[in-house]
Amino acid sequence: MISRKLYSIVPIICLTMISIVLFGTERTNAQTTVRIGTFDSRAVAIVYCNSKYFKSSMEPLMAQMKTAKEKDDKKTIAKCEREGSLRQTMMHEQGFGTGSISGIIETVKDKIAVLAKSENLTAIVSKWELTYNSPDVELIDVTEKIAAFFEPNDRMKEMIKEVLKSEPVKDAYLIED
Repeated sequence: MISRKLYSIVPIICLTMISIVLFGTERTNAQTTVRIGTFDSRAVAIVYCNSKYFKSSMEPLMAQMKTAKEKDDKKTIAKCEREGSLRQTMMHEQGFGTGSISGIIETVKDKIAVLAKSENLTAIVSKWELTYNSPDVELIDVTEKIAAFFEPNDRMKEMIKEVLKSEPVKDAYLIED
């Protein structure tokens, strides 16, 4: 008699234990909220273009141009001028439009990883590249933190604030100096 009762209770105990294991460890939305860092690429680009990082990136082109002028190498001068013009066009799109700054970000990618970890972020992307996010994704603006990697002076810090208040320029690559 006892063994019959035991046999009928064992399946109930097993189902209860399985339920506890399966449903007791289920994560809630609060535990799985994805946090994504976003930044305004225009602000980061403007700070970068006024930094020692940008200056050092331009040194090879400037040296090549200087050498070409000393040798009166018209072909190399034209090549350097063309590259400079293309870089300027790209910088207009990055600093005033919504152009990608992946090359700029590459210079501080190690710092980006540290920032993501310290802010508990799953990813960091330009806000202009984020086409959709579900309501359960938390977006965290890290523009000023990324810009700080390029050591902006007070004038640049104020410029960041102004950029963040404005909308991007459509077709900024068409801006002429």
